[in-house]
Amino acid sequence: MATIKDVARKAGVSTSTVSKFINGGNLRQENAETIRQAIQELDFRVNPFARGLKTQRSRSIGVLLPSMTAPYYGSVVMSLEKTLREYGYHCLISCYSAQHGLERDNLQFLISNGIDGLVYVPEDLSVEEFEELTAIRSIPVVQVDRMIQGVESDTVLVDNSEAVSNAVSRLIEKGHRRIALISGPKSVFSAKERQVGYLRALAAYGINYDDSLVVSDENTFATGYKGFGELMHQPDPPTAVVTTNYDITIGLVTAARERGLQIPRDLDIFGFDCVEICTMMHPPLPVIHQPEQQIGELAAQYLIQRLEGYTGEPRVTRLKCRIVAQEPQNI
Repeated sequence: MATIKDVARKAGVSTSTVSKFINGGNLRQENAETIRQAIQELDFRVNPFARGLKTQRSRSIGVLLPSMTAPYYGSVVMSLEKTLREYGYHCLISCYSAQHGLERDNLQFLISNGIDGLVYVPEDLSVEEFEELTAIRSIPVVQVDRMIQGVESDTVLVDNSEAVSNAVSRLIEKGHRRIALISGPKSVFSAKERQVGYLRALAAYGINYDDSLVVSDENTFATGYKGFGELMHQPDPPTAVVTTNYDITIGLVTAARERGLQIPRDLDIFGFDCVEICTMMHPPLPVIHQPEQQIGELAAQYLIQRLEGYTGEPRVTRLKCRIVAQEPQNI
């Protein structure tokens, strides 16, 4: 089994330099790359338990999110994990399936198991609940995709309101006036912001809001599928529909196909986060796409900076989405 001395010898650096690399210290790029290659070639493995006794760190990062079934979360976590591994950290991933009790339990479990930091996609916890559960240990936290307003932490979001507003605006400019929205629950931060974007676009073009054109329920296939049926059974159904979630989009497209509708001839649809599927359709459906890789990388960078001693004010960063159809365009 290779040792840290073997890695140092192969990389042509000192053991202290290798140790600094393993512990997430800043090195010259050429040294970091040489050490990384040596570690891979020698299949070097760090003993986290032995190191934890010396550093008081487990080198583990908790990742708490609703689900791993949606490709969006999978892509974010892959990017996050890749960046963290470069600094010698590993991820402990826990999903709470949009259940309040499970969200509480899993957060408590991660905190009590000695994680050094937390990347958290919140859904249903209050500020008081979060502070109560995290009071036992002070660790850096980065909120991703959503935020608990009032929790002071670094946060990486997308500009949800602007993305949906611009998508609805495009449909209005095509001549649509009855544009429906199928969205996640209003209690979820990101869904609420996306609904605000929908309202902004209607107001900007002087179109009256019609409550019958908005479906709000869980972020599931069933919401898209059943919601579409409810909308199309109306005496004056919508001519276009915007969705705000991957599973909702797939449910809607499935329901539309089963009805034999030709998209976009019979109905215009704007999807969300399902680029691979919607761009393979003929003609391709426009999709609001979030910068998944950038979200994961930035969340990891913010967390590493906190672990290395950064004590500045909490940062809230909003990244731009883009519309993907035949050709990507910034929105």
